[in-house]
Amino acid sequence: MPIDFDDYIDKLILKDNQAFETVYEHTKKGVFSIIISLVRNRTVTEDLMQDTYIKMIKKIKQYKRGRNFNAWLMQIAKNTALDYLRKANRETIYDPQEQSYMHESLKTEAKTYDVLDLVKTLNEEEKQIVLLRAVSDMKFKDIAKIVNKPLGTVLWIYNRSIKSLKKDVG
Repeated sequence: MPIDFDDYIDKLILKDNQAFETVYEHTKKGVFSIIISLVRNRTVTEDLMQDTYIKMIKKIKQYKRGRNFNAWLMQIAKNTALDYLRKANRETIYDPQEQSYMHESLKTEAKTYDVLDLVKTLNEEEKQIVLLRAVSDMKFKDIAKIVNKPLGTVLWIYNRSIKSLKKDVG
């Protein structure tokens, strides 16, 4: 059930732990998806998630009520991951064993596929859009804001990516 994040802003400003836990529970999948799609490392993702929520608390007074809080938070997560990648200035190698924690899987004809194994054939933009939709169940309009693309483009990329993934699993 969706919540109105604006109801929690004043509580977050006052550092209310219960409000933070509620916001965290409703946003953690999206934050995780956006970061893992960029850094592809579980340990780093967990660290960057902490950084994201710390930044959220520090910047909570900058959030304008009535806007899309979830998209605002996802942008913080994306920027945090991109900052990390810029600082690391190295290519992250994808290790399937490191990614085995992903409990979300897709089943096709009695086969189970790890989500990250499936999306590894997609480019970064496609991966990000598919993970935000499939794992985080975000609305396409929110995804469009996060990736800074028109809604139609996001829908086209998502549908093209899903068709490609269907071909891959055969």
